[in-house]
Amino acid sequence: MTAHTSPGTRSTGLAGLRPVQLAWLAAAVFIVSAGYGALLPVLPAWLAGLMPGANGTEVGRHVGFLSGVYAAGVLLGAPLWGVVSDRVGRGRILIAGLVGYVGSLLLLLVPAMAGLWAIYALRATTGFFVAAVVPVVAALVAEHTPEELRARRFAWLGAMSLLGFLFGPGLSAVADWVGPWVADGAVSSALSAH
Repeated sequence: MTAHTSPGTRSTGLAGLRPVQLAWLAAAVFIVSAGYGALLPVLPAWLAGLMPGANGTEVGRHVGFLSGVYAAGVLLGAPLWGVVSDRVGRGRILIAGLVGYVGSLLLLLVPAMAGLWAIYALRATTGFFVAAVVPVVAALVAEHTPEELRARRFAWLGAMSLLGFLFGPGLSAVADWVGPWVADGAVSSALSAH
């Protein structure tokens, strides 16, 4: 008698994720959530500096649109990254997502990228690469976790995501405090955002 497994089940015969591996996956979710939470509080002041003469309503509108562009990047990227990760492997896509995420945030520090439309493009790009991290982490946990531990591990991933959203503004405050010592002007604002 042979055991039947569905095509999506890869955990058969695997010992499952070790605690260190699970911690790395949870850290990846935390990092992308903290990055979003860190940028959001400083975005209005940063945009106000880029849009001289703009009133609060205009700045608020752009903050909302930038959040929407980020979400659109996630929405468009998630199915594409999912298909690619099924073909080339989850680990490669996770690494590509993290590298792309960090790279798109670092580009915000480049003075040539300090224009409003460049920020829109970078926020969409950041969302696109976040879509390569969070769903792939969930897929890895689902594939390599015994059924009796799956709910607990997904709860931990959800907690790490929320902790990142909470921790992000604190990171922003620390960067704002350290920023003037490191640089001044637009670079300081960008550094605070990161």
